[in-house]
Amino acid sequence: MARISDKEIFLRRLESCGGRAANGQFQHNLGWDEDKYWRILRSLFDEGRIERGRGRGGTVLLVASEAAGTSSEAVAVEGDLSVDVERPTTDGGTADSEITAEIRLYGPVLNQLSKRWARERDLDECHCEITALQGRRETGGSWSRPDLCVIGSRTFEHYPARVFELHSFEVKAANDVTIKGVLEALAHREAATRAYVLYHTAGKDFDSYPESSRIDELASRYGVGVYAAHTIDDFDSWEEVVSAQRSFADPESINTLIGRSLSDEAKRKIRRWFQW
Repeated sequence: MARISDKEIFLRRLESCGGRAANGQFQHNLGWDEDKYWRILRSLFDEGRIERGRGRGGTVLLVASEAAGTSSEAVAVEGDLSVDVERPTTDGGTADSEITAEIRLYGPVLNQLSKRWARERDLDECHCEITALQGRRETGGSWSRPDLCVIGSRTFEHYPARVFELHSFEVKAANDVTIKGVLEALAHREAATRAYVLYHTAGKDFDSYPESSRIDELASRYGVGVYAAHTIDDFDSWEEVVSAQRSFADPESINTLIGRSLSDEAKRKIRRWFQW
């Protein structure tokens, strides 16, 4: 019989406690030393399987998907994105047609970000991937998962350090050019060095959309970048409506986004670029 892993022991014991426990008492109940307890806790937190809560000495919480016994495996996305895939969870009852239209844009956007956008941004190293399609994998709550992420590094002639970049992208189809896209990108900004929303206008002028002025105003106020893509697979047709401002994102939030949303390949590249 296969041995139960320490992570599974932690999760099963936490579930038997009702999904919530104080760290000190829970560590005592497990019979583990502090180093082992905090190492397992941190690993499960990075995977999005537990959360931290308030209370004396701090508490640990089982996320809903773990309590329900759902899988935390990411959905691999390769090739044609027009195939039927599990719909990402959304807020506000987004129509299924809007979700489908949005999903079909991810592949072309990824292609343009990799081939053209990264070069235009002077990234020395670059890795782009779709982060939206991860099934029920827990990534930290509503609007915590960007549609796409670009990680990279930059060097400057007169700045004595390599700079890490993490750009998040929220993608909206032509039937969803609303202020909601800015709000979602703003939520991602807490864990990205720059956050963007990209609207596919499908051949129409961005200014012709009823909420274009509100989008411009709110994005400018909070530093969210806005692109209007006349043709989604032609970077020359992408108009930068609002330039993204660099955020002072908390390194822990960036680390959590990377740990929960990006692939192992992306994590290996970061270690290689910065040599640790």
